[in-house]
Amino acid sequence: DGEYGEVGENGDVGDNGKQGWQGDHGQCTETCSANDKSLRSGCQCDTHILTMHSQSKHVPQCPQHWTSLWAGYSFILIYENGVSMLQDPGKAGSCMEAFQPAPFMTCDRDEECGKHFRTEKSVWLAAEESEAPFGPIKDREVAESHVSRCNVCMGPSVVQTVHSFTSEVPQCPGGFDPLWTGYSYLMSILDDLSMVTPIAGGRAGQGIPTNSPGSCSPVFQTPSFLECLSAGYCSYNRAFSDYWLQASTENDTTGNGQPGDSGLSEIYDTTSIQIREKRLENVSRCAVCAKTSRRNGNSRK
Repeated sequence: DGEYGEVGENGDVGDNGKQGWQGDHGQCTETCSANDKSLRSGCQCDTHILTMHSQSKHVPQCPQHWTSLWAGYSFILIYENGVSMLQDPGKAGSCMEAFQPAPFMTCDRDEECGKHFRTEKSVWLAAEESEAPFGPIKDREVAESHVSRCNVCMGPSVVQTVHSFTSEVPQCPGGFDPLWTGYSYLMSILDDLSMVTPIAGGRAGQGIPTNSPGSCSPVFQTPSFLECLSAGYCSYNRAFSDYWLQASTENDTTGNGQPGDSGLSEIYDTTSIQIREKRLENVSRCAVCAKTSRRNGNSRK
């Protein structure tokens, strides 16, 4: 055998190979969306906020893959001298980190600030588990125990609320998954501000945007409210009217074919389970949906 020859020059670069098979999905971490579909890597800067209320003494849990920013107390309404301002229950402003019977004051043009003890009121969503006392609550800690708890949650998904206008739970748009389903809640109205007669006291309240998570109550129960005065005491105000979106069948908005009869006159009657279940059929259902895909959502069927 002869000696080895010199090493030759490198050959030309060959053509690219065929594209390989798609790999398996990686393990989902905290950057995943609600249905375990991974989001793009890097800064998760496109964050979104929603607020949840328990109507109980317990802080509600945030949805899966959402993080609690703070827990607090369900703050609904400010009323002062004929002017009212409702907090959207789906927004962070409706969840106060601390309970204060009078969390505001009035300042005039001379920069003098103070409280109008006769007219200033704050309204809080009450904890339904609590037993409502008959008289005013003068102890702040006792009053705090009667206020519903809330949680402000941060997540990676756009949230949209949809309503069916029927007794059936609506489907989320394409590319969205439900966070929770419930009943379509429109607004609360304080009927009697004077607690004597509605005519003398007037009314206060505002509607909740129907695209807000606050317009989809997970449980259908008549809310009760704790009204607190600047004088430093609180009491339950029963003079509230709650408005819910009506479920209609084939666009029929009347109960017996008579004008104005929607069949809802006893919707809050809870003396019978059968009556309550029947009344629930008249309330529209809703769903709070979180976007889980980067593509545009398809229309709901």
